Amino acid sequence: MATVQTVTGPIDSADLGRTLAHEHVFVLGEEHRLNYQDWDEEAMVEKAVADLTELASLGIDSIMDPTVLGLGRYIPRIQRIAERVDLNIIAATGLYTYNEIPFQFHYTGPGLLFDQPEPLTEMFVKDLTKGIADTGVRAAFLKCAIEEQGLTPGVERVMRAVGQAHVRTGAPITVHTNPHTRSG
Repeated sequence: MATVQTVTGPIDSADLGRTLAHEHVFVLGEEHRLNYQDWDEEAMVEKAVADLTELASLGIDSIMDPTVLGLGRYIPRIQRIAERVDLNIIAATGLYTYNEIPFQFHYTGPGLLFDQPEPLTEMFVKDLTKGIADTGVRAAFLKCAIEEQGLTPGVERVMRAVGQAHVRTGAPITVHTNPHTRSG
């Protein structure tokens, strides 16, 4: 059988069991969390462990966590949780935006001030093939979003980068859409 990357390492796809395909362990604004001290890291990790343990007791074996850049993804926190629960957590790579891309990407990329290959694509491919930052955790799927604003230049750039990363790696893609605007 094929293998699937999880936060704790690769598993045989036959061992995925009952899988929920869109479950965020956390959705955070990391800049807010880092600058305003209303986040209790240990309490929130304990709550996540309790919630995921309960989910496993209900017969769920795996979750796909589509928390990517723009939603507060922090893999070391998810690793700590994954080591304590009897449930597979599958991490994603990508960028969640409704409009603008993060400022550090504004001037870097094909045809931009710092003309080079698309840095978003390179980052996504690295997350899928080598691992996210220095965690050793490899993402297993790609995520992007299109919302009420539609196909803005930032959303289009992310979607193209996700598509390019898919072509290079074969990784599956999930897209956040808005049912009210039929953006899916």
